[in-house]
Amino acid sequence: MFDETSLKNMICDLFLDGDREFPLGADTALLQEGICDSMGLVRLAAALEAAAPGLRIDDQDITHDHFGSIRQMLAFLAGRA
Repeated sequence: MFDETSLKNMICDLFLDGDREFPLGADTALLQEGICDSMGLVRLAAALEAAAPGLRIDDQDITHDHFGSIRQMLAFLAGRA
């Protein structure tokens, strides 16, 4: 489904003007580092759903605990597979 690189590329495309050289690691805190805001997490969830037919992310699941970093997203998505 998704791996660290695909999530990083998606985040870079959505929030960093496609700058894939940006030092975005698996544990980079997306909200705290100002990469995106809470509405950005909603956009990210929508992009994930668009990229993976059949994936549905409930609004209540779009939280800092699930979408705070790439590593947290990977863990959340692994539980959905």
